[in-house]
Amino acid sequence: DIFFNYGCFPRTWEDPRHVSPDTGYPGDNDPLDVCEIGLSQVQTGEIRPVKVLGVLAMIDDDETDWKVVAIDAEDRWAPELNDINDVERLIPGTVSLIREWFRTYKIPDG
Repeated sequence: DIFFNYGCFPRTWEDPRHVSPDTGYPGDNDPLDVCEIGLSQVQTGEIRPVKVLGVLAMIDDDETDWKVVAIDAEDRWAPELNDINDVERLIPGTVSLIREWFRTYKIPDG
């Protein structure tokens, strides 16, 4: 199961013609993904204001797939989390768990 709210930023797009200098791969032709790590579960399709904490570059099928790590602007952790270092300091292991989830989520069970 997933422990964060997963969605995208509306009206964004990862350009498949642009090769990222950070990864060496082009964009995945999808909206920019968001991993919201707040305490509340968000309903599918719900739009929430978030505070961006950092970004992870993932490679999926030879395409760059950026994952923005964010916190719901109204979450009780929001005032204390200002960047990805704060996430690691105050909620240790969160970034590693996000990476691991994306590494394994397409692998079938069994």
